[in-house]
Amino acid sequence: MTQQMAQTAQAAAGRRISRVVFVGLLLDILAFTVILPLLPRSLEAYKAREGADPATLLGRVLGAIAAQRARLQAASASRFLRLGERADLVLLGGLLGSLYSLLQCLVAPAIGRAADRFGRRRTLMACMAGNLAWTVMWVFAGSFETFLAARVVAGLSEGNVQLSNTIIADVTDPAARSHGMALVGIAFAVGFTLGPSIGAYFARLLPLEPASAAYAPFAAAALFSLALLVAESLYLYINLPETLGYNNGSSSNRAPAAAEAKKPPKTARPPVLRRLNALHFAYLFFFSGMEYTLTFLTHDRFGFSNAQQGRLLGFIGVVSTLLQGGWVRRAKGRSAHRDRGLVATGMAACAAGLLCVALCCCGPATATTAASDGALQAAPPSPPLLLWAGALGFAVASATVVNCLNSMVSLVCTAADTGSRLGDFRSAGQVGRALGPLFACSVYWLLGPATCYFVGAAAIALVALSFAVLVPAAAAAAAAVSAAVSAAAGSAEKKVQ
Repeated sequence: MTQQMAQTAQAAAGRRISRVVFVGLLLDILAFTVILPLLPRSLEAYKAREGADPATLLGRVLGAIAAQRARLQAASASRFLRLGERADLVLLGGLLGSLYSLLQCLVAPAIGRAADRFGRRRTLMACMAGNLAWTVMWVFAGSFETFLAARVVAGLSEGNVQLSNTIIADVTDPAARSHGMALVGIAFAVGFTLGPSIGAYFARLLPLEPASAAYAPFAAAALFSLALLVAESLYLYINLPETLGYNNGSSSNRAPAAAEAKKPPKTARPPVLRRLNALHFAYLFFFSGMEYTLTFLTHDRFGFSNAQQGRLLGFIGVVSTLLQGGWVRRAKGRSAHRDRGLVATGMAACAAGLLCVALCCCGPATATTAASDGALQAAPPSPPLLLWAGALGFAVASATVVNCLNSMVSLVCTAADTGSRLGDFRSAGQVGRALGPLFACSVYWLLGPATCYFVGAAAIALVALSFAVLVPAAAAAAAAVSAAVSAAAGSAEKKVQ
């Protein structure tokens, strides 16, 4: 009876910690997504300030892009090339997105190993210090150089999602872990629902060009993001205990060094984990690239305002939230094969959504958008319905694929190496996120948006086919490892008794 009461109390404490992680991650994602609808116009503002000055970094970068565009136009008479000056900012945005994610993939394994050695809480608070630093830099990013430096700091310090997954894995048993992981997906969905709309709202509070050049374009949105991160830091500092060694019979507040001493030796990486890492990389390479170009597409081709950008991203977030809180949360984690089905469904929806976006790009551009030859084209009064159908496909994919892959990987891990294994998995995904935006934006720049999204749809379909072939063995292995871990834990408890 005493043991049962202790287990019940530990499960209740685990649920409380999971809720703390959810709130903290929600604040973090809200702060992160504030900038998303503002990025195209922010780059335009920096271009207007300093793009024509070859003495500035931005002037040199845009000059190099323009020179390369001129060389390609002169060397090729191909009718497939769609090079235009307006697309230069799309390529620049891809460079920024790839840099941010490349830095994340470089530090993700180190963050995971630091969490295993020094503790989850201490590592998370160090990441929060970096998040606060980059947001302060963003507020005062009056030049493109400062904005770029802020994004570098952001990429090096963004470990919140990885550590949130690790903490939830610490405080849940294998049977309940996927339901805990679903909280991460819900936080993402809610954050992507509200964050872009909030960013668009705060962008109106100060003009695009503040009175002082010492401030960034849309400085009010940057200040709001900073306020969210301050609140998150205080909340986590007060409410989050240490969870390293949580399920090894130790208190959640036990010193990391003591937990480290009790950990069993780290096991070799199983083949199934390599397979899941490879699929994670391939999927995010194409998905993140296509996702990253979406706001540039709607700005460049349909002339979306910040508010319209916020509504489109908010629609994706609302649908993803409803799916996460309902269908996915009920179905996910009941078996490894159920998780496999959710991943396959999400990939299929993503491919269909990308095809819809590609088809809507085959029509004319808006009257506010220049074509590749510099002429303005007539356009329908509102974006086509296919764009919203494409957004629906993005939402289904966001609600299912990565979240369920995370759950499957966590079942392959042991208590000794959860942080580092999830760090390696996240790093594989971040390599895809690092290369994907640059690839997608380059295709957009060279061949136009329609070709870009047709390529993305075909590529995601190929990844889905590979997943269908490779994952049956992966799912069985994950379930077997999960059962073995549970059996070992039960055996250990009996020995203790």
